[in-house]
This record gives sequence, C-alpha cells and structure tokens, in this order.
Amino acid sequence: MRFRNLAINLGAIALFGAITLSLQIPKLNQRLGGQTLEETRKAVREEEARLKLIRQLPPRGLGFNNMIANFAFLQFLQYFGDDISRNNFQTGYSLSPRYFENIIERDPRFLSSYIYLSASVSMFAGVPREANEIYAKGLRSLDPEQQPNAYIVWRYRATDQLLFLGDAKGARESYLKAAEWADKASLSGKKTLEDPKLAAEFSRQSAQWLEEKRDLTKAQIGAWSLVLQNAVDKKTVQIVAQELDKLGMKIEIVNGAQTIVRK
Repeated sequence: MRFRNLAINLGAIALFGAITLSLQIPKLNQRLGGQTLEETRKAVREEEARLKLIRQLPPRGLGFNNMIANFAFLQFLQYFGDDISRNNFQTGYSLSPRYFENIIERDPRFLSSYIYLSASVSMFAGVPREANEIYAKGLRSLDPEQQPNAYIVWRYRATDQLLFLGDAKGARESYLKAAEWADKASLSGKKTLEDPKLAAEFSRQSAQWLEEKRDLTKAQIGAWSLVLQNAVDKKTVQIVAQELDKLGMKIEIVNGAQTIVRK
C-alpha cells in the first residue's frame, strides 16, 4: 500500500511538472525568438488550450490545487503585463476570465487574486457578467470565521454589480453581506487588511443609498468609458458598444478618437 501511494504521488508530481513545463516553454521561446503578430496569436491560442487542460484536471487537483492556482496566477501576471501582445498586436484580454476560473476554482481562499479579477475581467476584458459568476463561485467557499478579510470580496462584487451591470438590488445585497462579514472580522481579533468596522459602516451606507430607486445610468456610462479607454482589440470595443447601446449611447470617432455620445 505504501509503495502504491508513493507511485500515485510521484505520478501526480510528474503530471503537474509536465503541465508546468508546457506552460513555461512557449513563454521562453517567445522571449528568445522575439514577438511577431503570428507568433503572438499562436501563443494566445496555445495558452487558451493549456488553460482548458488545467480545468480538466480532477477537482482535487491531485493534491496540488494551491500550487495550480498560484502558478495560474503567475501566468496571468505575465499575460496581463505583456503590453506588446495586448496593445501592439491587439490580442486583447479575452483569456483573463479563463485564468481566474482556474485560480478561484482551485483556491477560492486566495483573497489577493480577487483584486485583479475585477480590473482584468470586468474592465480590461469587458465581461463583468463573467466576473460576477466567478465571484459567486469563490464566495461559496469563503467563511468570515476562517478568512476575516473575506468581506472585501463582497465589496469588489458589489462595485462590479453597481457600475458595470447596473444591478442595484444585487449590489445592495452584496454590500449588506460585506457589512455582515466585516462585523464578524472586527470581533475575531485577527489581523485584517483594513479597519473592518470602517468597512462595515461604509458598506451599510452604500446599501442604504441603494434602498431608494437610483438612476445608475451615468455611473454605468462612466464605467464603460473606462473599459473603452483600455480596450485594445475589436471584440472588447464591440462589447462596450453593445452595453452603451442599452444605455442610449453610442461610440463615434471625434478628432480621431473614440468618443461616447448620445444616440
């Protein structure tokens, strides 16, 4: 039995090592050989295939879920920070949700990663609905008793719901949850990233503000204008145009620049 367990563990390590190597080789080749449009597009396609492969690993990740999540996060940072591929070759940020599906599903308690989730998926990729779904999956595995800083995830989600989705009811519920969890954090005596009492108060104020029927149109237009400013590919611009159309706005070229105007 001991030898069988050893063999299983060695096999799992070998598999994870193979996946790690397969993720690193394209990056190394790209750095050694330089970047061209075709090579960059090919690298993005290969990266998407590898991210799908990781999702197909067993749910428990052969005991390496934390390592898988950490490695996926490091790969995401390389992807997100590759300005040449994103801007010059206009490959966009469409893989951002795929990275965070792996990160959050493998390690939902990786609280620091949620900060990047909102910016990269909602703002740069322009798909806040996907970000909202990833938030929901992660929150199901968080416990304010065990992770006193977890209330920040509810706050991030509320911001996305409010600004990008115009979901006042959902945002209010998220703010109330954030306040509830922040209250528990303040009583836990554990170290937190910020003053949980202050976070709870701000969250309740935001929820109270949303009790009345609010016109969130201006806030949403402002949020989508930020997405447009950061859009580096046609797909994201199309997403922004569709969302602005729902808000009675459209994109026009004024003095050579994309500008949001009323329809």
